[in-house]
Amino acid sequence: NTQTATVLKQAGIPVFFDSEKVTTHTKFLVIDNAITVLGSTNWTYHALAKNHELSAVVHSPEAAQSMNAYFEMIRKDGKRF
Repeated sequence: NTQTATVLKQAGIPVFFDSEKVTTHTKFLVIDNAITVLGSTNWTYHALAKNHELSAVVHSPEAAQSMNAYFEMIRKDGKRF
């Protein structure tokens, strides 16, 4: 995680790690505050090409707003890298 965090930070992207109390395993992406992609699939070649994984795409501004609020809660409790 540190290696990826370093690459993202060098690109100007703020990076936060979970609090020490909990680990977030879900992966999600909010697009244009209207589309949410979520699941526990690791976004790696092996997971996407070789594993049986499940994620969902939700077309809903309300769901996107909910996920943005969830992300802010996680970020608030996390630690900036």
